[in-house]
Amino acid sequence: MTENKAQSSKKSGMAAREGALRLIHTVLSEKALLDDAYAHEIKDGPLRKLNGNDRAFAKRIAITVLQHLGEIDQLLARFMERGMPKKSGPLRNILRIGTAELLFLNTPPHAVVDCAVSHFRTWRKYAGFKGLTNAVLRRIASEGEKELLTIDPAKANLPDWMYHALCSTYGAETTAAMMHQFMRPQIPLDLSLKDPHDIDQWAEKLGAEKTPAGSLRLATHDRVDLIEGFQEGAWWVQDAAATLPVRMLGDVKDQRVLDLCAAPGGKTMQLVAQGARVTALDISKKRLQRIEENLSRVGLQAELIAKDLFKQTFDEKWPFILLDAPCSATGTIRRHPELIHQRTEDDIAHFSRLQAKMLNHVATLLAPGGKMVFCTCSLQPQEGPELIGDFLMQNPDFAIDPLSAEEMPELALFIQEDGSLRTRPDQWSDIGGMDGFFAIRLSNEANP
Repeated sequence: MTENKAQSSKKSGMAAREGALRLIHTVLSEKALLDDAYAHEIKDGPLRKLNGNDRAFAKRIAITVLQHLGEIDQLLARFMERGMPKKSGPLRNILRIGTAELLFLNTPPHAVVDCAVSHFRTWRKYAGFKGLTNAVLRRIASEGEKELLTIDPAKANLPDWMYHALCSTYGAETTAAMMHQFMRPQIPLDLSLKDPHDIDQWAEKLGAEKTPAGSLRLATHDRVDLIEGFQEGAWWVQDAAATLPVRMLGDVKDQRVLDLCAAPGGKTMQLVAQGARVTALDISKKRLQRIEENLSRVGLQAELIAKDLFKQTFDEKWPFILLDAPCSATGTIRRHPELIHQRTEDDIAHFSRLQAKMLNHVATLLAPGGKMVFCTCSLQPQEGPELIGDFLMQNPDFAIDPLSAEEMPELALFIQEDGSLRTRPDQWSDIGGMDGFFAIRLSNEANP
C-alpha cells in the first residue's frame, strides 16, 4: 500500500469511528433508534462523505458496542482501578469502541489504540486522557479475552429487571440462548415474496434458504436495494416471525380486512398479496407514507388511513381484523440492540395498559362471526398472554379460536397450550434465530 493510500485508509477509518462515536452517543444519551441515528449521520454527519464499506463499518462498531455493552463496561471497570474520570467527555465511548474492536471485531491492537488516541485531535479539550486511553486499551488487548470468559453475557448485557423477567418467564437456560442470538454478529435477512409460488425460483436466484414459514432467508446480504428483485418489487423485507399473525387469519381472498397499527407495512403487503381488500390504519403519517412507497414498489394497493385508532369510525363492522399493537419490541432486540438499553419496567406497564385499551376498542369493530388476530413483538407476558383473560371477561361474546398443529403443522413448534402462538429469538437457532412474537386468534361468537 502506498503512503497516500495508507493515509487515505486511516482517514476514512477515523471518520467511520467518529461516526460510530456519534451513533453510540445519540442512541445511549438521546434514546434515538439506531437506524434513525444512522440515517441522520449519513445525511448530516461524518458518514455522509464515506463509501458504503466505511459506513457499514461504523454501524457494525455501534451495533457491537450496544450488543456487548454490559460486558464491555464490566471489563473497563476492572481495568480502571480509579474508575471513569469525571468530566471526561467522550472518553467512555472511545474506550467502549476500542474494547469492542479488540474483543469482538478482531481489529489489530495497534490500529485500535492508534485510532482511539487520534479521537482527541477532534476532542482537544480532553486530550489529557490520551495516556489513559492508551494504557487501558493495551491492557484489554493483552488481558481482556481471558477476563471476558469470567463474565455471564446474558446477566451482564441485559438490565437487571429484564434479565430476571426473562428468566422468570422462560428460565435461565433459554434466556442465555436468546442472548446468544441477540449478540450474533450477522443477522440474516428474511424476504416475503409477492408471489409465493415463485419461492423456488427466487431461492435459486438469491442463494437463499427457504424457511418453514414460507419466506426466504439470506444468511448474508448486500444493501437491500441492491439485491436482485428489489427494484421489480418481487419481495419485501419481513422477519419470518412477523409473517405468522397474517397466516392465522386464514383465507382472506376477496375479504375486507382491517389492518391496525399497520406500519411498517409488511403485514399489509402480505394481506393484499393474498387477495384481501385491505384498509390499513396507522397514527403516523410519516410511517404510513413508507407503506405507500412499499406498496407502490411491489405493485399492490390498499386503502391507507392516517388517524388515531380511537378517533376513527367506520360505516360497518369488519369480518377480519389484525391488531399488531404498539409494544416494547423486546422480541426484536437481535435487530435493534439499542432497545436493551432504552426499555424500562415502566415501559412494559405502559404498553400493557395501552394494548388492553386497544383490544377492548377493537372488539367493538369486529362483526359477529368475525375473526381478529392480536399480536405484539414483545417477549414480556404482560404484553400478550396476561391480557387475554381480562379481555374475555370484559367481552363475553368473544372466545379464543385456537391454532392447532393439524391446521398449521409447520408452526407446531410455536403453538401454545391455549392455541396462541409464541416465537422466541433462540428458535431456528441453526439458521440464525427469529424475532419474538406473541399472537392469538379471537372470534366474535355473538349472533348476527
